[in-house]
Amino acid sequence: MVIEKIFGTCIRNIPSTENVLYLTFDDGPHEYCTPTVLDLLARHQVQATFFVVAEALQRNLSVGRSIVAQGHHLGNHSLDHKYHHFFGNDRYLKKWVGRARDFIEQSLQVQTIGFRSPLGIQTPHLRMALRDLQYPLVHWNQRFFDTQRGLPRTAILHRVPQFQSGDILLLHDTHIKYGHSFLEGLEFLITYTKKVGFTFKVIPSDLVPSNLEVTARCL
Repeated sequence: MVIEKIFGTCIRNIPSTENVLYLTFDDGPHEYCTPTVLDLLARHQVQATFFVVAEALQRNLSVGRSIVAQGHHLGNHSLDHKYHHFFGNDRYLKKWVGRARDFIEQSLQVQTIGFRSPLGIQTPHLRMALRDLQYPLVHWNQRFFDTQRGLPRTAILHRVPQFQSGDILLLHDTHIKYGHSFLEGLEFLITYTKKVGFTFKVIPSDLVPSNLEVTARCL
């Protein structure tokens, strides 16, 4: 695509010769849901990448520290998850993204792997800002719409046969409405995908967008 040649790629898949999936969680950390997700991941020895909102991290700093302590990676999911910022120009967006990155990295003493925009929104000005920041744009190519319907087994059974090595899965660790049923679905997703031969890894912190696949399978 022309826009990607000019402004850089949007990473949706990380090619691998192994049967690897990248499990990601957006919108947290949440004081109740995130710790239960962390406990479940630990029981199944699964590593994931958490795209955190800086304001949510500020409210739940101890949860953020738990994410890091358990070996998961962190991404930047914006300062406040508000959409009006995308009307700004590249200088404005560079400051918005950069403030979130600096807060996350300084608060937890980690390197964030890249930026994931709320709702997956992309604009030329955002791409320009990320290019100036030398910061990858990391989205997904498999999702379950779990904020709208939880994580039912039927959705998992339908989706998993479509998985390919290197796919990035989108979920959320902020569930109140679905609570226990979401955790049951997450556990089934993990065990089922392992049964059919996949493993899970964190998204690496040394992403080089020009060497990664840009896929149109954004669902």
